[in-house]
Amino acid sequence: FTTMYRYTREEVIGASYSDSIPRDAVEKRLEVFRRALAGEAGQLETVGAKGDGEHFDVELRFLPIDYRGEPHVLVIGRDITERKRTEDALRASEQQYRAIFNASADALVLRDADFRIVDVNATYEAMTGRSREEVLGADRVLANPTEVNEAIKPLHQKALAGEPIVLETQLIRRDGVRYDLELRGVPIRHRGAPHVLYMGRDITARRHAEDQQRELQAQLRQVQKMEAIGQLTGGIAHDFNNILAAIMGYVGLALERPATSADGKLCEYLEQAEQGCRRARDLIQQMLTFSRGRRGERRAMPLAALIEESLRLLRATFPSSITLEVDATDESAVAEVDPVQLQQVLMNLGINARDALGGAGRIRFGVEQITLAPQACASCGQSFSGTFHRLWVADSGPGIAPQLRDRIFEPFFSTKAPGRGTGMGLATVHRIVHDHGGHLRIESDHGACFDVLLPADPAATAAVRTSDAAAPAPQRRPLHGRVLLVDDEESVLGFMRELLQSWGLEVVAVRQAPAARELLADVDASLDLLLTDQTMPELSGVDLAHAAQSLRPDLPVLLYSGHADLIDVEALKQTGIRQVLRKPLEPAELRAAIEDCLGPEN
Repeated sequence: FTTMYRYTREEVIGASYSDSIPRDAVEKRLEVFRRALAGEAGQLETVGAKGDGEHFDVELRFLPIDYRGEPHVLVIGRDITERKRTEDALRASEQQYRAIFNASADALVLRDADFRIVDVNATYEAMTGRSREEVLGADRVLANPTEVNEAIKPLHQKALAGEPIVLETQLIRRDGVRYDLELRGVPIRHRGAPHVLYMGRDITARRHAEDQQRELQAQLRQVQKMEAIGQLTGGIAHDFNNILAAIMGYVGLALERPATSADGKLCEYLEQAEQGCRRARDLIQQMLTFSRGRRGERRAMPLAALIEESLRLLRATFPSSITLEVDATDESAVAEVDPVQLQQVLMNLGINARDALGGAGRIRFGVEQITLAPQACASCGQSFSGTFHRLWVADSGPGIAPQLRDRIFEPFFSTKAPGRGTGMGLATVHRIVHDHGGHLRIESDHGACFDVLLPADPAATAAVRTSDAAAPAPQRRPLHGRVLLVDDEESVLGFMRELLQSWGLEVVAVRQAPAARELLADVDASLDLLLTDQTMPELSGVDLAHAAQSLRPDLPVLLYSGHADLIDVEALKQTGIRQVLRKPLEPAELRAAIEDCLGPEN
């Protein structure tokens, strides 16, 4: 006592409680003291005062005893200041732990060495729908698929041994909703014993973003692949264009020979060859259009003819077990379309129908003019009505499941097996049809029927009828003048020279554009017309026209190119270019342009 309180024995014998002890602490002592005098032992934690005025925490036990025949109380005191300080620190630490534990955005689960749940935080409760009270003590996985229970227990032992663990699994709410979960386990000591703290993070959004990124990367690879194919296609088409130009030119020259006119069969053969060349020219133009990623020229086209052309291409690639039929063709159905793109629509729908049949069946095509009441488009959902040309492609397959109809026009959506389709076929159909101002319908009661609905335009029909009217053959007369012909392709240069000479023109043929520029600079060289290709090494046709404009301002220039539709004619008029012609050249078109340049005397 004397050591703890720093009083001497003489100072306290016979004394009452010190005034340095708070009054309420004295009252509590006296209350327990009175009960002890009455025979009831008691205990009290209170504040003690040392002789020098310092206060400390003390634990007092009050024991009733008899001393010299009188009731007394023996008070046993223990200094608990250090214990109190330790308990306060622990309590503060527990409060801090609880605040951090519950503030975490991740679901936290604390398990002991026997895999029993010791604690969970508020995020866990919100994420799983299970309360803390109902999961404490559980020694199994509650909020994950059952197979995770067996997988995680061996990992739990690894974590207890000091090795952090990571795995991706699923979290299942009480109501059955599933989340993608990243689960981490780290070893910790809790209240002196080894535990594992599990941290679960909802990665559903991240997974979705990763899936979207993978899809975008696949789309980017597809775009890059298509760009490479486009560049390759453009190069092949350009070279093929030059070869075809020579072939068409020489066939045209052969048709103009008097001997050909005298031999009807030979004339027929050459006309068929010329027709084949024109089809090849149109195919090259499609390739060039594809390589540029732009739509081609739209013109009034009989839709029945487009169906027939598409059927010829499909029959060559479809098995004989699939029958292709034409239900009905309205020969008067004419629309202002890009024939390349519309043929792509028919081909895509035909190929889809073939795949739906699974190897055998019937595909029907047709076209008719119909008037429709207001209804919704199958791909864009907008309401439309009016008079349309209806092209249809119908198959005898199993039809389209109702749950798929809202998705079949989405880019990269496909029901085909991997490697059997890109999912772009119907997306392309949607884009082309709507680019033409049209809409789509689907019927799937017996098989599937796709209707392509294009606005009916009476002006387009009139344009085709006018063009079909036979025009009187023009009276050929010799042309007069000296033409500077420039082309780096020997075959094209040869036939062009011969063609122009057959019309009576004097031709100066040059393969190198720099040599042609030198000839333009020669004041003694008489020239009436510059006829040049656009794509040439060192100098392009436009560059050569610029040179001609500065050297001979009055010299007319005709330019021809496989990419004629990309050249702005109005902007080039200041260079002296009168007209830009499409390659391969049509002799009649070329002759008309030359006559326009050389004047009325021709």
